[in-house]
Amino acid sequence: MRTTTYCYPWDLARLGVVRSLGEIASHGFAAIDLAANYHPIDALSPRGGLNLYTDARGAVYFPARETLYGRIKPFIHSNEIARAWPEAANEAARLGLGLNSWTITLFQPWIRDAHPDCARVLPWGDRSGSGVCAANADVRAYHAALCGDLAEQFDIALFRLEGVLSHTFDLDWLRPRNLVTISPLARTLSNLCFCETCKSRGRASGIDVAALQCRVVGAIEAEIAAEPGGEGRAAALAADAELISYTENHVRASMELVQEVVGRVGHAARVSCNAITPYRSLLGEARDDALLTGFILAGTQVDGNVLNPAGNSLAAALNAAISSPRPLSALYVTVRNPTVTSAAEMAGAGADRMLQNLQTTADAGYRELSLYNFGLLPDADVRAFMDAVAQLKTA
Repeated sequence: MRTTTYCYPWDLARLGVVRSLGEIASHGFAAIDLAANYHPIDALSPRGGLNLYTDARGAVYFPARETLYGRIKPFIHSNEIARAWPEAANEAARLGLGLNSWTITLFQPWIRDAHPDCARVLPWGDRSGSGVCAANADVRAYHAALCGDLAEQFDIALFRLEGVLSHTFDLDWLRPRNLVTISPLARTLSNLCFCETCKSRGRASGIDVAALQCRVVGAIEAEIAAEPGGEGRAAALAADAELISYTENHVRASMELVQEVVGRVGHAARVSCNAITPYRSLLGEARDDALLTGFILAGTQVDGNVLNPAGNSLAAALNAAISSPRPLSALYVTVRNPTVTSAAEMAGAGADRMLQNLQTTADAGYRELSLYNFGLLPDADVRAFMDAVAQLKTA
């Protein structure tokens, strides 16, 4: 089983690139997944003395070259942290570690702030506070340029594209004040985007977008108000051909973003994304499977998550059915924060549970496991992960 570990450049800059990569290599990892940019974060590292790193709106963390970009220019957090990237690339090559670019796509509030027209728009008309839309031409051009810039500067083996589908509509809310119940149906509908680009794509597909938007908002409001007839409302929406077409259009925009990145860097590196959508309950299994297969075909590797065994098995089965199956990789995250319940339960379950979950992932056909996150974990946790990996049985 091949292993990699996620890393933050600010941790490498603080702790020292040579020291950090030497420790990573000594654990037996084959590669590092180094963040090239990032979303808002408060990250507590136990390494080298406790350290809290804060970034309120996200930024770029490598020495991006502004002249290579179009309307959206990279916002570099600091030259000091960005310098960790070339140092890490050189040291990884010296140690024989592979170098992967961990690349955030749509959860980039700084882009939304600088270019509000790129923001995802919620069904009732408000812009997302942090998300941009994959259908937007400037957003696509920016991400293709970002990955192209990285590929030209560094010997990157893989681009891991994180969050190519819009995150759940309330993921980024700060100290949320939400005193109403959002049903699963309302949540699913609220994840749709009605920005000008998405609406234009819908109209080009023959959809009466204004009428559809009214139906979607009406359904969300009825769900929040707990109006009777919920089952009938869900059935009517599932039979709404315009809603189904609009939703599929929304998902395909993210596939097209992946394809643009592959078109820019695919000659030099693999490109991966997570093959998952939040619309299975609305679209039905057959339509959702077709979209998941589209994601698999759009990239050149498939990323899963050890916390999602059902999703991993589905992606593996769909991947096996295509003519050129992609390599399968899965993220392993240990989170002790009780607000992340599934990860917190796993973190507290001990080594046997960790081994069981990793073995389930291996049994589904995954042959790479990626540990999140070297800078955030004490060394004992890293050793426990690698010890469990050493016990895995693979066909």
